[in-house]
Amino acid sequence: MVIGIALFLIAPFFIFLLPNFLANSIYFKSGSWFVFVTGGVYFVYTVAFVFLIAALFVLYFMYMSKKSVLISLCLTILAGASFYIASLNYTMLSDDGITYRPLLSFKTHSYSWDEVDEAVFRSVPSADGKSEFDFQFEDDVKLTLTMNRLFMKFLAPIENRLGYEGVEVEKILIPKKE
Repeated sequence: MVIGIALFLIAPFFIFLLPNFLANSIYFKSGSWFVFVTGGVYFVYTVAFVFLIAALFVLYFMYMSKKSVLISLCLTILAGASFYIASLNYTMLSDDGITYRPLLSFKTHSYSWDEVDEAVFRSVPSADGKSEFDFQFEDDVKLTLTMNRLFMKFLAPIENRLGYEGVEVEKILIPKKE
């Protein structure tokens, strides 16, 4: 019970820090600028922690019976599967290009900078939503990255690299909603 309560109390910190830490630990390589994760990953990590906490509480409330051990084992396996699925998602910007794996997908997509046909930066006031950066590739695949403070640090290098490849970043300023 104590472990379940402790995990319940520290899980929000893990959910906030773990996705980016794991993605950078697993996928960061020489020449990488940074590895990002999408917002949906945080939800999957939350589900995984809920399974893990539920497993601990089931053991306590069912007095460690055989049935409770079996249920807890199943919940722990579901938590492990959720952690694994969440750890597969990433977007990596590097000297070579953009590599990403969408959430709930086992296929990795990789594009070099010269395969970018079009780039659009939509700047939205923070009160109205989040700004987005869209990449349109030669094979008509579109990748949309949601901007945050961390991603803003990479805006200038992205613009420089795309400029070097002859792709002009179209900047769209969305006016503030009233």
